[in-house]
Order: sequence, then structure tokens, then C-alpha cells
Amino acid sequence: MAVILLSVGFLAAARMQVQGMRYSQDAYTLSQAKFMILDMTERMRVNREALKGDAYKSMTTHSGTSNPACITNETPCTPADIATADLHAWSQNLHAPDDISDFTPLLPGSATVPARGTITFDAAAGAYSVGVQWSENVDGVDTPRTLSVKVFP
Repeated sequence: MAVILLSVGFLAAARMQVQGMRYSQDAYTLSQAKFMILDMTERMRVNREALKGDAYKSMTTHSGTSNPACITNETPCTPADIATADLHAWSQNLHAPDDISDFTPLLPGSATVPARGTITFDAAAGAYSVGVQWSENVDGVDTPRTLSVKVFP
């Protein structure tokens, strides 16, 4: 009888350990999402002229982005060029550059729930919504997670 009770106790402790590891991974992923949003919102605040214009109004991270020519040839950049460079830097957190094979994105994604960052403008509120989406496997189910903040120009 004591062996059975001890076995059940060990199984319960093992299950708690596994759950603790999962929650730790979830917390890490959430902190990475917050880092990505903070990074982009700070980039937007620095580029005030583009923030007040149309440069950030509809952006989504994707693979294949590149820096504008002004970054690579060291000529003066317009606010729109800086916004394009910001999207490129943000995209590199989630999408592998063409020449890298062992890339690990900051946020996990899947075929059904890809990791991505988005910026949209709500004209009625006069604010940008900066958000990220990623995927977590919860009990064998691909579960979408999102986080977003409002940025007022």
C-alpha cells in the first residue's frame, strides 16, 4: 500500500514539474512578445514625422524584407525610409533571412498560426495598434496568442 501511495505522489510531482516548465516557457514567450512591441513602439516614437504621416499605417512583418537604399549607401533617409528600415528590423525577429539556415525566431509559429507583427491605424481613435501573434501548443492543440498596445501620435 505504501509503494502505491508513494508512486502516486511521484507521478503527481512529475506532472507538476512538467506543468511548471510549460508555464515558464509561456512566460518567456510573453516577455519576448513584449520586447518586440516595445522595440517597434520606440522606433515609431523616434520617427515622429512618419508616425504622423502614412508610413506606419499598415505594416505586417514578412520574410524577404530589406533595408532601403539610404541605409546601405549611407545617404540621408526620409522618414518613410526609416519606417521601412524599422519594418525590416522587426521582421528579422520572426522571419529567417535568405542566407541563414539555423534561424530561431523570437516567437514560435506554426503552419496554422504563423508568428507575425502588425501595425494598423484606427482613424476613429486616432491611434496605432501595434501587435504580435504567435502559436503555443497547449495540450496538443495549436493555440494562437496575441498581444497589442495602442500608440497615439
